[in-house]
Amino acid sequence: MKEKGLTGFQLKIIGLLFMVFDHISEFFSFTGAIPLAFKWVGRIVAPIFIFMIVEGFTHTRSKKKYMLRLYIASVLMNIGNYLIPNYFQRTDSFALFNNIFATLFMITVYLCIIDFITKGIKEKNILRVLIGGLLFLLPIAISILFVINMENLIYLIFVIPSPLFVEGGPVFIGIGIIMYLLRGDKKKLLIAYIAICAAIMFTGEISIYSLFFNNYQWMMIFAAPLLYLYNGKKGKGMKYLFYLFYPAHIYVFYIISCYIMNK
Repeated sequence: MKEKGLTGFQLKIIGLLFMVFDHISEFFSFTGAIPLAFKWVGRIVAPIFIFMIVEGFTHTRSKKKYMLRLYIASVLMNIGNYLIPNYFQRTDSFALFNNIFATLFMITVYLCIIDFITKGIKEKNILRVLIGGLLFLLPIAISILFVINMENLIYLIFVIPSPLFVEGGPVFIGIGIIMYLLRGDKKKLLIAYIAICAAIMFTGEISIYSLFFNNYQWMMIFAAPLLYLYNGKKGKGMKYLFYLFYPAHIYVFYIISCYIMNK
């Protein structure tokens, strides 16, 4: 009997499809031929993968291995982002900073800290809760240190992801934390998620033009129906599909954009 709703695998495939549209816009918007709608549909991608990383972290048999895969992928992506532009250059000021792996890794770091603090609360261990609070603040302190001494510490960003510098920054990390805390109640999770998307509307000018042409990050809200349809099933395996497809399509698009721009 066919399962109702969407499996995790199907959600990821939808995310990958819309990711392609988003990155076509990112890398080829200079041609003037890419509709803005490609960016709109791309807003739902990060929330889908954040949701799935929370699910993966919750159900994985080894959190350490799960986090290690994300960390290694983030470091390799940083290395690729540094090396590839040395061999393929665009004629504009475009910089290759894409690395959602670092964001997802940082989310899992905070989820570990939350588990640490939660255990301390359950055990009424005040010291454990205090240590957890300090651990929660540590990545932020590292980010501030990077800001203060960027010139000397720039290369450490390659190997030490920080909340202020990862893709999506504190907003994406915060969404991941909220999804984790509310993972047992999909209704509350979706209400909180929709509220965050609505709040983003107020981070810029409130006008029809601005909401559709400038400040359109709020369109993440359209991921909510897809998250609602998630049936809790993993679906097909293909664990490494995202790990391979994400960097591959970004670097292919970047190199093609270099050739088009340098014609």
